[in-house]
Amino acid sequence: MFKISRLLVVLLAMLLAVPLLADELTTTEGDVLVGKFVKLEGGEVYFNTKAAGEVKIPADKVAGITLDEERDARLRREGDIKNQEDVKILSKEGKLYFRTKDGEQAADLTALKGIDEALPDERTKWDVDALALFSWTEGNTRTYTLGYRFDIKRTTKHNFMTLFGRGNYFEDRNLEEDPVRERNHHFGYHYRYIFDFNLTIDLTEDLYFNEFAGYHWRSVTGLGPGYYIFRKEHLSWHVGAHLTYTYEDQIAGAEDRGYLGARLMTEFDMSSPSGMFHVNYKGELNFDFDETKNLTAEESLLLEHKFLTFFTAGILIQHSWDNLPPPGFKHHDFRFTITLGFSWSARGW
Repeated sequence: MFKISRLLVVLLAMLLAVPLLADELTTTEGDVLVGKFVKLEGGEVYFNTKAAGEVKIPADKVAGITLDEERDARLRREGDIKNQEDVKILSKEGKLYFRTKDGEQAADLTALKGIDEALPDERTKWDVDALALFSWTEGNTRTYTLGYRFDIKRTTKHNFMTLFGRGNYFEDRNLEEDPVRERNHHFGYHYRYIFDFNLTIDLTEDLYFNEFAGYHWRSVTGLGPGYYIFRKEHLSWHVGAHLTYTYEDQIAGAEDRGYLGARLMTEFDMSSPSGMFHVNYKGELNFDFDETKNLTAEESLLLEHKFLTFFTAGILIQHSWDNLPPPGFKHHDFRFTITLGFSWSARGW
């Protein structure tokens, strides 16, 4: 019994003699902080202590750092956030080192741009989305529709560009004999420059091909300012006001026409952090200077669920409104579309 008690006392003494695992930071004034090294960002070392919480010390005021263990980190020596590299950080004799495939090197905190910075990823982001569509309409038209839709987007800190296409092929259920089959295509390009204070300048070009609308093709060019009410990684809301110029190549010998107009537009986009759920709303109100009493509106709401990594399924609801519809027609048209698509995104150059 005496031997067991003595063994327990020795083990307890050994446990008490071993300090709790923690990092240590020594300042140039001789102060020693015990806790956890968090990051180097903006010329300051972030260090988390139990007594005072997270504190920030200028890099030139840090005399040394001792880590309790080697760990993974993201290190940036120069350039912007896309120049981060994966390294191991460790300490030797109170000095911080980082290890790469080329070997170990002492970390000069005053020369490094950052370690484990919590900055937004500003690398170029690419998004590619494609949808196959089946839909039906109720209202002025009653149709079955097959269609396609694709978007190729490139986003940087100050630039947004998208190339897109839309197409429909439908059968009119209101006609008892020889149902009209329409081929309707819409292709476009949208460039947006984004200032640091979220103001934008937008340039858009839309081309429509639809002989059932009375023209071989229609071009709508838009230019104007906009503003991001908020712009985050998974949540954005943009509004804009554009001056537009429309030109139509008429069919059946009619004279071609071009006219000025204006457009108010908004877009709301939200996705879950995992990317499994996606919501997109677009709306625009168009004013025609050639027919000054005519107002038209277009809205779309897309709800998507991602599955099997690259595929999406959802529903697309579209609404069209005309304040001066032709005689016998309604002001509103709705289209309900079931979608199956492909979605891919990545960051790079």
